[in-house]
Amino acid sequence: MSTSYTEKNAAPESQSLESQIKTLGDFIDGQKVGMLTTIRANSDDGYPVSRAMAVAARENNVDLIFHTHAESGKTQEIKEETSKVNVSLYKDSTGEWVSVSGDAELVTDREVVRKYYSVGLRAWLGDKGDGVHDGGPEDPRIGIIRVKSHTVTFAIQTSTQIGKIYGIAKGIVTGEVPQFQEIVELSSDRINKARALKV
Repeated sequence: MSTSYTEKNAAPESQSLESQIKTLGDFIDGQKVGMLTTIRANSDDGYPVSRAMAVAARENNVDLIFHTHAESGKTQEIKEETSKVNVSLYKDSTGEWVSVSGDAELVTDREVVRKYYSVGLRAWLGDKGDGVHDGGPEDPRIGIIRVKSHTVTFAIQTSTQIGKIYGIAKGIVTGEVPQFQEIVELSSDRINKARALKV
């Protein structure tokens, strides 16, 4: 019986949760931009839509923070369609990737907005000149999307690029599934435990 790619590249069971969460965090922090997938608003077909979003921060190791316009299409989708979302990140040079499934919420509390505020938001929102909508931390247009992770799957390269190319070439000739990544699947139970870790 042949071994699937996922089985061949599965991370060893002996790998600690602390190690996995540190690897996950380093990857997310290094990539910064991911695709946030929601369910399209005002649609009868229920199809998803994805948008490129910069990760502003991580909370509790595994939960993601994004800046947003508080009255955008994506916030409407989160409030009116479903809070269930996916966030994916990909590193083209290595083929490494992360997929986060979780529940999103729109946060407009000024204390939270101030905590994660970036002056770069002024460029996206502009200044209306009314003393309120100025792109600053008190601008009511600025909100936070918090994605509380439910499950996470990610793949990290474990070989050099040359080793990866060799493994693929060998697989083409022999039919043997190559092994050049570690695929980690974090269940909701492990995600909950990860929130309490100091990594």
